[in-house]
Amino acid sequence: MPTSDYYDKNAKELFDKYQGVDPDIVHASWLKWLPSKSSLALDVGGGSGRDAKWLAQKGWEVIVVEPAVELAKLGRNQTNGFAVSWVDDFLPVLGKLKKYQGRFSLILVSGVLMHLSQDERIDSLQTLENLMAEKSLLVITLRHGPDSEERGLYHVEPDEIVEFAGRYRLQTEIISRVTDKLGRKEVTWQTVIVTKRVEG
Repeated sequence: MPTSDYYDKNAKELFDKYQGVDPDIVHASWLKWLPSKSSLALDVGGGSGRDAKWLAQKGWEVIVVEPAVELAKLGRNQTNGFAVSWVDDFLPVLGKLKKYQGRFSLILVSGVLMHLSQDERIDSLQTLENLMAEKSLLVITLRHGPDSEERGLYHVEPDEIVEFAGRYRLQTEIISRVTDKLGRKEVTWQTVIVTKRVEG
């Protein structure tokens, strides 16, 4: 994952923006896939802690991965008192999570893959697949549109994820694009749902 300098330098502004949007609205397009039985969830690039707190309030135990130190500090404060723990790590390896292989029932990767090159994205998907439990759900949200913040974002199409999933025991569903909930008219978001089949 590229440098987190942008997210550290703008931590408070980004935190306020992310916290200003209701996660039930942000994630409305995929909520029907959310497992009815809550267990262990992973929020990759969890930033402000908004989604981790939201999941914890639904009964999930959440591990947040966030490499931007200043943003993570704000996020930790947001999730104090909830079943949320924070890890300083980043894709494509997530080396600190190796002990959790095959254990996550839900993995949320929201607005993260756009920061990675194609090779890094493929390696990241392999890492995430290894962390998925049976009957688990991987939710990947992809940003489409210009990068006004000049962070050097990559354009990622859902077909890339579908092609990867076809090599493994994974099923995918692509959800239609939705508008940006921060009000950026030129930006849209698309979600790819990835589920792991049960062996046998």
